[in-house]
Amino acid sequence: MTPEGFSSVVIWLSSLVFPLLVFFVGNSFRSRAHLLVRFAVAIGIGWALIFASAVAAHALNISVASVAELSALYERDGAPLAFAAVFGWLPATLFVAIAWLFRAYALRKEPQVGR
Repeated sequence: MTPEGFSSVVIWLSSLVFPLLVFFVGNSFRSRAHLLVRFAVAIGIGWALIFASAVAAHALNISVASVAELSALYERDGAPLAFAAVFGWLPATLFVAIAWLFRAYALRKEPQVGR
């Protein structure tokens, strides 16, 4: 893997890990309002990092492109950046929601049988 590709992967993976850290670290899960604010902030951070990874990938593509490839890169319609801007919140939302549901499932109280 090239250093350019590695840095794109690191930014993309951080866009999945940092929202989880924001949501779970220090969260008491007692106040519903506090929980929803943390969820929204985590989604916002995930969206920003997904968009940053798309911008970084675009910049890395430009930095390693030859002169002939540059015109093709500049003539593109910008779909990857637009897609990241519009739908970048979705991976973070799914990842945090699945982790939240897994936590709720793992920590649920077992029914007391025989009492």
